[in-house]
Amino acid sequence: NVNHKNKPLREKENHKKKQLRERKSHRQKQLRAKENHKKKQLRKRKIHRQKQLREKEHHKKKQLRERKSHRQKQLMKKRGHRKKQQEQTRKTRSYKKKKKRNKKQKNHTRVMQDKL
Repeated sequence: NVNHKNKPLREKENHKKKQLRERKSHRQKQLRAKENHKKKQLRKRKIHRQKQLREKEHHKKKQLRERKSHRQKQLMKKRGHRKKQQEQTRKTRSYKKKKKRNKKQKNHTRVMQDKL
């Protein structure tokens, strides 16, 4: 019969214990969720950073390629211009005279060498 008297008290305590357990498990769930969220954010950030770095590298490479091709073009232009200039000078009278003079000079020196 004593048990019957204590029954409401025991039920009350059991109820309290149950609530504590539930609160504890709820807190743990929340903590786990928070940790998982943090991990997810970190993963996202890492992926984003890697993506940005990749894009930066691609951009650098592209710029280098463009600069290189531009330099090539400039050089080709220069070469073409030089070639044209050379052709023009070859056509001039003074150039031909100079060549003739050099040829004569060379022949003269060779003749002098042969005499020695």
